[in-house]
Amino acid sequence: MQRTSSSLMSLGVLIAVLVSVFGGRPAVAATGREPVIVIPGVAGSEFTASSTFTLNVDNGHGGTYTRTYNAGDKVWVNTWEAIKLGADDYFDVLKLKADGVTPVAPALRVSGVYGSAYDDLIGYLQGQGYVQGVDLWLFPYDWRKDIRVTNAQLDTLVKRALTAANGGRTDPATWTIKRVDLVGHSMGGMIGRSYVANATRAQRIDQLITLGSPQLGAAKFLKTLMYGDDFGPHFLGIGLNSQEIKDVVQNMPGAMQLLPSSPYYTYYDNSDSGRLRPYVEDREIDGSSATKGVLSYNGVKQLLLNTGKNGTVINMAESYHTALDGTRNGGVNGVRWAALIGYGQGTLGQLREYTGSCWSWYRYVSCPKRDETPVDGDGTVALMSAAMGDPWRNTLISSGAQLWYIERGHGDLVKANYTLGVRTGDGPALTWIGDLLRGTIALSAETSALSTNTLTMAATTSKTAPDTSKVQRVPNAQLGGMWIAALGPVALEVRDNEGKATGRKRGAETATADIAESRYERLPGSEFSFVKREAPYTLSLVAETEGSTDLKVRVLGNGKVERTAVYLGVALGANGRAELALKPSTGRADAPQAWPELQVDADGDGIFEARVPAAAVLNEAESVDQTAPDVTITAPAADVQGQTSVQWQATDSGAGVLREQAVIDPDTAARIVQNGETVQLAPGAHRLVIVAIDRAGNASSREVVFTVR
Repeated sequence: MQRTSSSLMSLGVLIAVLVSVFGGRPAVAATGREPVIVIPGVAGSEFTASSTFTLNVDNGHGGTYTRTYNAGDKVWVNTWEAIKLGADDYFDVLKLKADGVTPVAPALRVSGVYGSAYDDLIGYLQGQGYVQGVDLWLFPYDWRKDIRVTNAQLDTLVKRALTAANGGRTDPATWTIKRVDLVGHSMGGMIGRSYVANATRAQRIDQLITLGSPQLGAAKFLKTLMYGDDFGPHFLGIGLNSQEIKDVVQNMPGAMQLLPSSPYYTYYDNSDSGRLRPYVEDREIDGSSATKGVLSYNGVKQLLLNTGKNGTVINMAESYHTALDGTRNGGVNGVRWAALIGYGQGTLGQLREYTGSCWSWYRYVSCPKRDETPVDGDGTVALMSAAMGDPWRNTLISSGAQLWYIERGHGDLVKANYTLGVRTGDGPALTWIGDLLRGTIALSAETSALSTNTLTMAATTSKTAPDTSKVQRVPNAQLGGMWIAALGPVALEVRDNEGKATGRKRGAETATADIAESRYERLPGSEFSFVKREAPYTLSLVAETEGSTDLKVRVLGNGKVERTAVYLGVALGANGRAELALKPSTGRADAPQAWPELQVDADGDGIFEARVPAAAVLNEAESVDQTAPDVTITAPAADVQGQTSVQWQATDSGAGVLREQAVIDPDTAARIVQNGETVQLAPGAHRLVIVAIDRAGNASSREVVFTVR
């Protein structure tokens, strides 16, 4: 706290003396102002080559990457290399070896905080009178490594900051300022929490302020490990190759520690569409029937091991979370902790591998599909991970944190307000930090396990933050908008009436997200866009190759998927395209006929020759149906004399059966037959294949081989 009068300074000294004699801790520093240490998130610290070296390393896609890096080269973030098209193998230099400890390039040093991501936060603090090297300090760290190895390095910086705050005196017994404040964004908040988990270190911290920290992990990083991810077109202000990120993080404990931990599954228990578990495996991608269906924490861990992920590093991550979770009740050792949680943004909640259907020539066939479904959060971190529990069910972990919420995206938690690229003010997140540091927001070392029905806005007397009211103790709304999924070989783009677009153009490596409060996501063979605001939109599907696409428009409200319109088996040629025009009121329609038809230009000649209606509109329960129809073939038998009767039964207790199709001899003289039909076949061996599809797009197939005598 800033003390300007001599009387206040004298009073502060007296308080410090009394505290030292009678124990306890003062609410504010005795004299002067407590130093602030800013801790960036993952990838927010820069690396520079400390000497010239030549790298020879497996490039992760069948070859070896060789390059000479010169002393002084800023390796991360090298924006020029990031924006180049191609595999981005330049960043292989960041890899760790399989032990999760040893860098493949030892001649790298952490050299600073990435300014483009954190300039607003640092500039705001400087505007409040903080001076770098005096009472404002930055803590860049090696985010590739185990979070716990940062504790000693951060402790050194804390002591350095306290020495500077006390006029260069190195003897703690002479200090009048005895504590610092930590401000950590994303992984930086996990760094701070790990630091104060030690009682001795905690005595040097007054406030821990965390911003969007995935304390329980994030499904986003499970996706990164399994499939790769570019973290969106605006991540750190640069574009990255998703497969290169996947390749680079495989041996990084820091990345593994961002995976959903065991407590994550306690709150995201798959009980409804707002509490989805991170992974559904309905296709046996690892060849093991033991890891199938909606996976538990142990099921996901086994899936990772079965698919060749680094068990040593996975165990390092697990031990980190186990130790921290074991001390969560009072684990911050009395440090006053304020956690800011972003919400209201479509945030990856669930990944799913399943069997769907594709239109192939003249018939439906079973084919693999990959899907994503959102939950509420800040676009990167799910709400209940940052909040360490479920505020709607009042099942918050007693973490010691005082929780605050803001309807804002993950990166924007450390950004000022902007309109059309022009800064229009500090914004509620930064002013909230300032109010905490000034003490104009009441903050005490208490647990967060308070009923959301009784939480009220803490009093503030700040005259400089008129919009701080947007930061609240209870979320004032829940996730709404639309989550659009295109499951097939197409580029998905959403356009509004102002000409802004979110998504990807055909052949483009990178995407845009120019529509306000929108997101773009991608999986191999699938693309997704989130739009928060209700407005007219045109959905564009442009074929990358010939194939079949399922379009799903998920309508979000009250933090859940309220309904889903599905357009199944949209067949496009190599140059084909399709468009769907959505009015603002469309999402409230719960019948297929109230949804617009998808216009299809299958051959890409510029003429929409077909109009495809919605196959179904699903309610909330049907929207998360993950069970394919059950098919039983009752005829023909193995041996048939004369004419052949075809009979089967398809049932589905979830979304309900949408369509069924049977084909005899699909690979030779294909013949579509109806249920109950009797056909005359030539003597010899034949094969009957039946595909059943439910209204949610789940598909199953059964076949029988029989002989006609």
